[in-house]
Amino acid sequence: MPAWMSLSWESFQRLILHGSALFVVATFVFDAIHFGLHLCLRSRYRWLRWLASPHLAHHDFFDGLLLFHDEAILPNLLHHVIPEYATQMLVCALAFAVLDTMPVIIVMAIFTVLFASVIVLKGKDHSHVPFPIIPVARWTLFVGARYHVMHHVYPESHMSSFTKLFDILMGTACQIRGRRVVLTGASGSFGSAMRDLLERAGAVVVTLKFGVDWTYEDYSGVDSALEGADILVLAHGAKGEQAMQANCASFLALINRFKSLTQNRQVPVEVWAVGSEIECHPAFGDPDLRSYAQSKRAYAQVGARLMLDQGFLYRHIVPSAFRSQMGPGVMSGRTTAAIALWLIRRGFRYVPVTYTGIAFVNFIPFFLRGLLAGSQASRRPRFLRAFSALLLPFHSTTRRGQEPNVRSPAAAARVLKTHPPHRGLQEPNQPTVDALCDRQESIHRPPLVLDLHGRESSVHG
Repeated sequence: MPAWMSLSWESFQRLILHGSALFVVATFVFDAIHFGLHLCLRSRYRWLRWLASPHLAHHDFFDGLLLFHDEAILPNLLHHVIPEYATQMLVCALAFAVLDTMPVIIVMAIFTVLFASVIVLKGKDHSHVPFPIIPVARWTLFVGARYHVMHHVYPESHMSSFTKLFDILMGTACQIRGRRVVLTGASGSFGSAMRDLLERAGAVVVTLKFGVDWTYEDYSGVDSALEGADILVLAHGAKGEQAMQANCASFLALINRFKSLTQNRQVPVEVWAVGSEIECHPAFGDPDLRSYAQSKRAYAQVGARLMLDQGFLYRHIVPSAFRSQMGPGVMSGRTTAAIALWLIRRGFRYVPVTYTGIAFVNFIPFFLRGLLAGSQASRRPRFLRAFSALLLPFHSTTRRGQEPNVRSPAAAARVLKTHPPHRGLQEPNQPTVDALCDRQESIHRPPLVLDLHGRESSVHG
């Protein structure tokens, strides 16, 4: 009997464990080298840029518009494909000193088969697909075409080659620098901190102000900003009588407009919306807190389904109470925003920012609400979609170019003049309805938005 057929269960488990670990380590080492090459390409030292310049052949071959250039096939194979394979083989060879022979040979064989297939396909493999419109990638432990092509759109991020471990650990699963961000609630504790953090990370942030750019009755003033945005951050809201309008209806109205205006983008846009742990815990008899909870739970029902929307990438931020104009808390708004952005950079779509643990508990009912909210599909596909949503905490997707930050009225004026999509916006630092204040406004009529079933409906507070 062949030796491999007489393997015990314990030996088989060890074979799988060692082989998997070696595969992950070998690809991680190349991902680290890959990351280092891109750092060198941006270095102020000419010799480092020269050292890393051969890697540019890979991006010349498959460019940021996801177009192949056949004249770069050979340079891509010589300067990217072969060095990647050589790195993997070197790590495997070193593994002979610490691992059993069989798992090392198996992993080397896998890498060799993958390398041969890429050579035969001349670099046009399953990871390099010229999508006319990039679908939003679903969560998986391994890198697929939807995920990898984002590295060619945003070369500073999405560095992982086979597993997403490197991007999760290094925070390169979401591109921030150079992206246009439209932010609501910028006068509040969380919103102002998020604006500052995004600008420090290199994003171009333009704020939308309630009562100036939009009202509950009229959202048309936001269109010029949303047309040119890559990310929409919703951090506004209110307590009391305004809760349903501020925390649910306006969120849906802005998301609907953003999705409609950007539906033909090649690169999917993102929406980050601030929820609350009150989606999961009671209001403790407080009338204002009760209306706030109702509005947040109503929006959470839609938010769970937005996780599965292929038209854009949705992230749901669930913070514990923090210090703001709405009340006390253990964390500051800046700490909350910093933790949220740290998790988003690592690909989180459900973003728990918690010191109580309630946001983790809320993870299950959040998606169950989406299941029960009234999807019009049949029971079986609806269940499968909701089940797949439970596997999305690490999912991410993310144009090139560096833009000036909007950190002052003068800088804002320069950006508005240079970038037409943002013309018509007011200067920053004006009052707004924020998720962290309880400003009261009179409601003349409710806005027209999609209801929880996806139909047009007037949402009343």
